[in-house]
Amino acid sequence: MKLETKRWLLAPARQWRTHRLMAQQGPSLSYTTAWALVTLANSPEEFAFVQQSARETDPTVEAGLYFDDWKELSSQERDRRKRWLLRRGSSPVQQLGITEEAIKRAGMRVVDWGEPSGG
Repeated sequence: MKLETKRWLLAPARQWRTHRLMAQQGPSLSYTTAWALVTLANSPEEFAFVQQSARETDPTVEAGLYFDDWKELSSQERDRRKRWLLRRGSSPVQQLGITEEAIKRAGMRVVDWGEPSGG
């Protein structure tokens, strides 16, 4: 049985939140990273578990918070993000409230939206 299928059976609410985050954030967020972010945001006591999972997934990753270059996005994606930011004020990842330090300590590489081109 695939890991994702097991997670659906064991923690369906977390899986639903993971897939929602992926849909909201867009193509720059992988399933593994989204799952880890949702886990940290909703169950901070599982930090060691997330940290171990990140090490096993990609031990060579340069951990930290990075930002997309809006100039490289399609016009549709730029418009979608601008509408989101106008309504909510911050990206889906930022709304989770996880600090950059926690992301680094967990060993994850997260690509967030950054600032829109032109301000």
